Amino acid sequence: MPLFFKDQNIWHKASEATTMTSDNTTLSRRIRTLLIVTFLCLAAAECAARIFWYWQFDVPLLHPGKILYSYYSELRAVDESQPSHHDGYYNILFLGGSVLNPYWSSIEQTMDQDLNLAASKQGHRKVRIFNLAEPAHTSRDSLLKYAALDKARFDLVIVYDGINDVRANNVPPGLFRDNYDHYSWYQIVNVLSTYSNTTVALPYTLHYIGLVLWQRFHDDDYIPTAFPRAEWTTYGKNPLTVLPFQHNIESIINMASQRKDHVLLVTFAIHVPKDYTWRKLWEGKLDYASANVPVEIWGEREHVETTLALHNSVIRNLAAAHPDVHMYDMALALPRSHRSFNDPCHLTAEGSVVFATLLDKLIEEHW
Repeated sequence: MPLFFKDQNIWHKASEATTMTSDNTTLSRRIRTLLIVTFLCLAAAECAARIFWYWQFDVPLLHPGKILYSYYSELRAVDESQPSHHDGYYNILFLGGSVLNPYWSSIEQTMDQDLNLAASKQGHRKVRIFNLAEPAHTSRDSLLKYAALDKARFDLVIVYDGINDVRANNVPPGLFRDNYDHYSWYQIVNVLSTYSNTTVALPYTLHYIGLVLWQRFHDDDYIPTAFPRAEWTTYGKNPLTVLPFQHNIESIINMASQRKDHVLLVTFAIHVPKDYTWRKLWEGKLDYASANVPVEIWGEREHVETTLALHNSVIRNLAAAHPDVHMYDMALALPRSHRSFNDPCHLTAEGSVVFATLLDKLIEEHW
C-alpha cells in the first residue's frame, strides 16, 4: 500500500479516537452538570420546605425533625426544659383533653400549689407540671405527643382520656380507621409523626401536600372538625374505638415502662342529668353551673355514655394488668352535680379543686 494511503488511514483512526474522547468528555460534562443542577434544585426545595414550616408553624429551621411542633406546639416547652429523673424536680406530665387544660379548669394550678406546699413541708423535691392536655385531643394525640418526647423523662405521667375518643365512632364502619385516619387531622399527624427524627423536610412536605390535596377532593370521607354529621351519629352505637383506645393507652404504659416513668391512669368522669336535652342545656334548666358544651358534640347521649363506660373499663383493666401502674377511679369519686360540672365533662372551680385534691392525696401517698 502506498505510504500516502497508510498515513491517511492512520489520520482517520486518530481523528475517530479524538472524536470519541471529545464525545465522552462532553457526556461526562453533561452528567456532572445534570447532577449539580439536580442537587441545587433539591437543596432549594429543601430550603423552601423548611421556610414554609417555619413561616407557617414555627418549626425550627435547623431542626426539621421537630415537625410535630406544627400540630402540637405545646411540645416545645417540654423540649426546652428537658425534664429528667435526676434534675432535682418531681416532674409531672399531663396527657388528655380540655378538662386538664388550664383554660378550661384550675386543676393544674391547684395541684401545682398544693403539691409544692406539701413538698416543702415534707422535704420533697419541688414539683413541676408539664401540661400537654389540649381541647378535642384524644388518646391518639396523647400517644403521639408522649412518643415525640423521646428525651424527656417524668416522675409521673397522668393520663385522663376517654370522652374525645367517643366522637370518633360517628362514622360509617367502612370509613373507620383504628389510628383515627378518618379524621383529616389524624391522617396528617400520623404521617408527620413518622418523621420526628428526620434530618430533612422535603420528604414529609411532599407527603403533606399530597394528603392535603387528597382531603380536599374527598372531604365527605372524614369526620367534621366541629359537630358530628347528623346522618352519621347513628353509627355511634357501635363502639369501634374501644380497641384503639386500649392500644393507645397500653402503648403509653409500655413506653413509660421503658423510660422508667411512673403512670397514673384516671377514669373519665361525666355528668349527664336524666332530664338532659339540648334545649334545656341552653336554657340553663339542667343541673350544671353553666352551659359550655352539649353532649351532642361527641354524639348521641346514649352512645356517649355507653362508650365512655367501656373506655373506663379499659382503664381499670389495664391498671389491673400492669401492677406498676397506678389508677384513680375519678368516674366514681367525683360528685355529679352543678357544684362540680359546668357541662357533661368540664369542671367548675369547686370541681377542679376536688379533682386536684383527690389526685394530690394519691401522689403524696406514693412519694
